[in-house]
Amino acid sequence: MYFSLAEAGTLCGEGSAGMVVTYLAHRGEFSLGGPVAAVGRLAYIDGGTTSLLVAPLEAGDPCLNALYMPAQVVQTVHSHPSDRVGIVIRGAGDCIAVEETATPDQRVRDRHALRPGTVFYISAHQPHQFCTGAMGLDLIVFHPDSDMGVTHRNHPMLRRTLVDNISAVDLPEIQTQMSARQN
Repeated sequence: MYFSLAEAGTLCGEGSAGMVVTYLAHRGEFSLGGPVAAVGRLAYIDGGTTSLLVAPLEAGDPCLNALYMPAQVVQTVHSHPSDRVGIVIRGAGDCIAVEETATPDQRVRDRHALRPGTVFYISAHQPHQFCTGAMGLDLIVFHPDSDMGVTHRNHPMLRRTLVDNISAVDLPEIQTQMSARQN
């Protein structure tokens, strides 16, 4: 199960484990989902798939993703433009922080074993890779920002409103003007 809250909340339960991320720079909306699927809906890298669990409310907002990596994968070394925090939900493997400038036999800076319930943090721009074992590795990952999502001038309600067969997105004279206070 996964969720997003707009205000303070209380969690309780027996025999359960999880991760709570509080991001003070953003106010989300209530959203509840689950269970997490066994495979992602979208292609990722190196045979992996991903699903967007909690979508950004607007372009640039945080999001929550599920990442699914198959068995016996040595993922391409990569980085992200912002921090990541996540939890392992299934499988096992390692997260390897890599020193890009080192020689191939000296590249591993840190190796962290990942098992169900392990919470991890990857700092912005840190080159890293995941390596999976025989069971693959499934993660839930919080991204504090995104480069996708709707905007005041690009969303389904506006795009799919037609005036004489012209989308309202192409008619700025009828579009509501939003002030900073209304956002």
